Amino acid sequence: MVAPEEEIAHRLEDKDSARSAGRKQAATTIGELARRHTALASQLAELERELGEVLTAAGDVIDIAELAEVTDIPAADLTRWRDQAKPARGGKRKGTTPKKNTPTKKNEITATTMTSAASSAAVAATPTMAPVGAAST
Repeated sequence: MVAPEEEIAHRLEDKDSARSAGRKQAATTIGELARRHTALASQLAELERELGEVLTAAGDVIDIAELAEVTDIPAADLTRWRDQAKPARGGKRKGTTPKKNTPTKKNEITATTMTSAASSAAVAATPTMAPVGAAST
């Protein structure tokens, strides 16, 4: 026997209600964990920056190898923290104007055409040599 319309509607509401509660719980938990993650990541970044500054300043009195030996902290970690604190060196600066010798598409076509035309003209203008002993006119 088929359930009456009211019973069907009631069953659907119960299912939707349970699903909505689960979705709400999942979203709330994920939101809270994400907020905690963001806060901890910020604290960790600040701590690593501070470690780097202290390591850089201490470089005059103790090197990374010795520091790793006496603290049991891996030298790779110490080096990474120290290097993160150093300001990044500027690489090659990129100008806003193109290089003088860098042709654009239009210039490439013109230059190629001109070079071909000039080569053809030069070949045509080159006097031919007569064989040795031939009479010249």
